[in-house]
Parts: sequence; C-alpha cells; structure tokens
Amino acid sequence: MDNKIRIDVLTLDSVQCAACGYMMESIAALPVDMQEVIEYKEWSIKTKEGIGTFTRLKGKVLPTICIEEDLVFQSIIPQYEELIDALAERAGSAELRERILALRDEGFDFENIKENLDRAGS
Repeated sequence: MDNKIRIDVLTLDSVQCAACGYMMESIAALPVDMQEVIEYKEWSIKTKEGIGTFTRLKGKVLPTICIEEDLVFQSIIPQYEELIDALAERAGSAELRERILALRDEGFDFENIKENLDRAGS
C-alpha cells in the first residue's frame, strides 16, 4: 500500500526512558488492520539521525508522536481512541479514513507488540 500514514516517534530512548517506551508501545499495540496502513519509526535524540529528525520536525519536548509530520502528542501518551482519531484525521483518502475509524472500537492488541517494535527498529 503506497499511501501509508507516516508516524515518527521522537524519543530520548525507548529502552531507558519509560515514557518513551510507552509512547512506542501505543503505536506497536495498534491492531493488525491498523499496522497495515501505518509506517512508523523511533527517532532517538541519542543519534545524529534522531537529532536531525527532531530539528526538522521542530520538536519541542520528548517523547512526541508526529503523524504526517504534525506534532500531535507531545509528552502525552495517547489513549487508543485519541490515536485512532488523530490517524483518521490525517488519512490521505476518505476510504482510508473510514477504514481507520472502523477500528475505533477494536482496542489495543498487545499480542504483537514485540514483533511490531522490532519492525519499527525500536
């Protein structure tokens, strides 16, 4: 799918910073159907690339979830419904928006967190 929603998670380090880890897990715990339409990556400011991304996105605080380059959740770990609504709002098409909103009552899927975090490079 070419029109995936891009999510950048700006962190200190999701292993050593609890809030950063929870932020990454909120994305990784999204249901399988949601995982198919998103692409996400952790950007630790401990790396040169992470600092560059933090600067480019005009980050202010850590951790922050950026959706389609919008600073959406700054130091606030989103609840499932908030995350779904923010993703739907930034969907590239009406069809994708409806697909995302249909998952609003599904809830987090904690079964695949480790696998999803590994895929995101966390």
